[in-house]
Amino acid sequence: MKRILLIVTMMTASVPAVQQQELMPLIKGASTNRESAYVEIRNKIVEYGTNAIPSLGSVAVDGAVPWQQRLVARICYERIERGVEIKKLLETDWYSHPKLVPEWFQNMPVMGPEATITGRLVQPEIQEAGLWYYYLELEWKMTGEKGNLREWGGHSYWISACTFAVKDNPEERIWFLRVCADLMAAPPPLSRTVSPIVLRFDGGEKPRLRTLAPTTLRYAHELGHCWLSPVPMAL
Repeated sequence: MKRILLIVTMMTASVPAVQQQELMPLIKGASTNRESAYVEIRNKIVEYGTNAIPSLGSVAVDGAVPWQQRLVARICYERIERGVEIKKLLETDWYSHPKLVPEWFQNMPVMGPEATITGRLVQPEIQEAGLWYYYLELEWKMTGEKGNLREWGGHSYWISACTFAVKDNPEERIWFLRVCADLMAAPPPLSRTVSPIVLRFDGGEKPRLRTLAPTTLRYAHELGHCWLSPVPMAL
């Protein structure tokens, strides 16, 4: 976030900025929508390009603005600044990647090659890319964007890898917790479509929390069942 503040300071005097009041209706709309409706609004914000950076940066750090809107601002800010990197990550061919090691597949887990590639190759690359707000957006807004990974049993390894990356980032983890709580508090069936990776329990137990929807993650934290602990749940 320090990078956002620095760029905002540098650009305010040199770029004809889009006024914040012009962006706020779009930011609010994006914060309350999901799937294609959300993507349409997000793209309108991103189309403003770098002219929107100062206003997005201001919203992103304004504590008086609801967290959902601040997160949308961060997502759009990142997509404007690092859109090329996001596109490159989405288009990466993991099955012919130069770092792929054929010997990995000699003792594959029961879930097959996708689990092996995700754990040993995709996950570290995603972590290194550090596109934290894109990772959050995938789960929170259900954009349907997928990297070049096949699915197994309807499970998205791409979303899993991105979710794991952001949940372990100490600076952005609070946003991950907020997204989890927001998804769990949503009315069915949305609260039952949360990726299992978000609800995985210690010890590899099945994600039973989904059957409790719309129970909040605070409840799971207090019970001591969720791997989110001991992170404070002040959302």
